[in-house]
Amino acid sequence: MDLVALDAFLRSEDPIETQQRLHGGNVVDVKITAENNGIPQMPKADFFKRGNIFVNKHHRYSYMPAHTHSFVELNYMYSGHSTQYINGEKIELHEHELILMDKDIVQQIDYVGENDILINILIRDDSILTNILNNLSQSKNLATEFMINASRVNAVHNNFVVFNLRDNEMALSLINNLIIKGLGHAPYRNRSMNLLLSLILTELANSIEVTAQEAADNNDDLAQILSYIDRHFTSLTLRQLGTHFGYNQNYLGNKLKAETGSTFKALIDKKRLAEAEELLLETNYSVAEIAERIGYHSTPSLFKLFNKHLQLTPIQFKRQRENWPK
Repeated sequence: MDLVALDAFLRSEDPIETQQRLHGGNVVDVKITAENNGIPQMPKADFFKRGNIFVNKHHRYSYMPAHTHSFVELNYMYSGHSTQYINGEKIELHEHELILMDKDIVQQIDYVGENDILINILIRDDSILTNILNNLSQSKNLATEFMINASRVNAVHNNFVVFNLRDNEMALSLINNLIIKGLGHAPYRNRSMNLLLSLILTELANSIEVTAQEAADNNDDLAQILSYIDRHFTSLTLRQLGTHFGYNQNYLGNKLKAETGSTFKALIDKKRLAEAEELLLETNYSVAEIAERIGYHSTPSLFKLFNKHLQLTPIQFKRQRENWPK
């Protein structure tokens, strides 16, 4: 199946959609059970008979009553628009947007029409959202970390995240291919789907980083300051930072401490450490070259940084991470 065939298939009408269009109401095509709170739960066992990822098209011409599920779910708006309620919060999902929902949320979907094609991607692994949020909250980008931890990115919630993928061609291509694999019966289907999902999750995390950075650049004074530190940390002083933003040096130092919990020097150290860790793991630069790239005039300064925060030398850190289970 190619993209043209996929589009034709998704826009074609299946028997349940025909029934819902002609007679109204919601046709229940899975056996659901009621939880203690009276809200039906989708049956986990029914969806994962062929593997740990299940893909299908949400039936059009009806609504989906409130329900829960014991697995992670991605809702991808292939075409059109849908209105959903996640734990009672209204979410408007537009074309090429996606919701990643944790297990045990309460979801409800309003009526969707002919052009409103919503794809359900169900994932048996229930640690995915937690891992993404944990990684984002520990971003090496100071502004991104602050925006996410302070809940200043509207897309990020405790148990679901909304992603705008309209300008992310890589993510859109990966999702389309995951849908094609999920709907087909090709050899090595499950292996391919898991590889595609891994790439998609990386792109989703990157898209939140971009959203956080855009919010920092446009709407938030402190985040703009942190973003400036991110870009100039190798040689920046607190006096220079204050001059750039029109603040007295002492006032700015107190502001950073009060709002981030860290001093200016601690923020610089944190940024340097994150950059050094990435360079150690992703490049062949020597320790001396890495020290210079993160703004140190001598290699011992890099050793002191690692010893202070990790109680390791840079080489010990690299060897330890390289020996971690993949």
